[in-house]
Amino acid sequence: MPKSFNYFIGLRYLKSKKQGFISLINFISIAGISIGVMALIVVISVMNGFHQDIRDKIIGANAHVIASSYFKDGLSDYEKKLKEINKIEYIKGVAPYFMGQVMLKTQDKVEGILLWGIIPESISKVNNLNKNIIKGDIDFLTKELPDDKIGILLGKELVAKLNVDLGDDILLISPVFKQTPAGLMPKIYKMKIVGIFEAGMYDYDSTFAYVSLKNAQQIFGKPDVITGIAIKADKLENAKYIATEIHRKFKDLWARDWMAMNKNLFAALKIEKLTMFIILTLIILVAAFNIAGTLIMIVMRKTKEIGILKSIGASNKDIMNIFIIQGVATGTIGAIIGLILGVAMCIYLKLYPISMPGGGSVYYIDKLAVAMELRDLIIIPVAAILLSFFATLYPAYHASKMDPVEAIRYE
Repeated sequence: MPKSFNYFIGLRYLKSKKQGFISLINFISIAGISIGVMALIVVISVMNGFHQDIRDKIIGANAHVIASSYFKDGLSDYEKKLKEINKIEYIKGVAPYFMGQVMLKTQDKVEGILLWGIIPESISKVNNLNKNIIKGDIDFLTKELPDDKIGILLGKELVAKLNVDLGDDILLISPVFKQTPAGLMPKIYKMKIVGIFEAGMYDYDSTFAYVSLKNAQQIFGKPDVITGIAIKADKLENAKYIATEIHRKFKDLWARDWMAMNKNLFAALKIEKLTMFIILTLIILVAAFNIAGTLIMIVMRKTKEIGILKSIGASNKDIMNIFIIQGVATGTIGAIIGLILGVAMCIYLKLYPISMPGGGSVYYIDKLAVAMELRDLIIIPVAAILLSFFATLYPAYHASKMDPVEAIRYE
């Protein structure tokens, strides 16, 4: 452990006002590390917020776990399976659904969509569909409408594409055909828009539509059949366990947790976060080189002092510790200032979020999300201090090997 006079001399060199140009370089080194640490904290926190925002919106529109049949005919004995799945540990809610592709037609527009058949009471326990409704009511899906019309929920972007609104009538073209005198013709159903939802993701808001499970089974000509079961876990971390248990207990079910369903997206986000960490660490690395350069110049200017210290009994280790303390102190000051500035910037961005262009119509997020994690707030400053430490080793070692006789010969 360094002796007390090592700290005294090392910190004295750091705050000396008689070093002129060297003091300026030392200040630039501290500023460089501060900016690097601040930039890393802000960027990593923004990426954490982006990651969480996308995750919440994906899960909010889907479920933690999706269990579907291996067979194209779907599941016919699903009531029994629902009860058995509900007994699995960590499950908070289950909801059967029917999913298939159909076409929606207005007077002058046609759109292909993904139609979900749901039970409103069950789906509300699994995802945020009920909370995402901005017009109408999800309960209207199960109510009888005049003229044999079927209630349907549409996404906000899909409504804009079709140029319709709440209460308007549209036609649904089923993929199931019927025999007519003119030949095979697709079944057409009269639909009434009873609700509009906004999941916050363009893909969902522009391609998803919901009807009651009974009506979906009728549209696709498969009464008492579902295509899958949506499951909610008590915690996100337990979703993988639930999927594994369903695989183990039911040989005819294929279960995927939310991470597996969006593996490529979250892998890309993780790689992007790592890349940004490496790129921004280079800022700190440049500042660390400045520390090394500053120490080398200090060693050259303090040749006489080093020689005197060694002549009165200071060991090589003492001399090395003096300059290591000075360099690490520079890095520590910079890291602390950067940490304070970074946290302050993140708090500001949380209080006054920056809106994204386009109002969120195409982008996954409509404002810049920020999420600080304690792990990042510890790792980033510590990494800056470690880089500063490694930057001091060569100049400190060079100073410790200086011959005291040669150092003071011409003084």
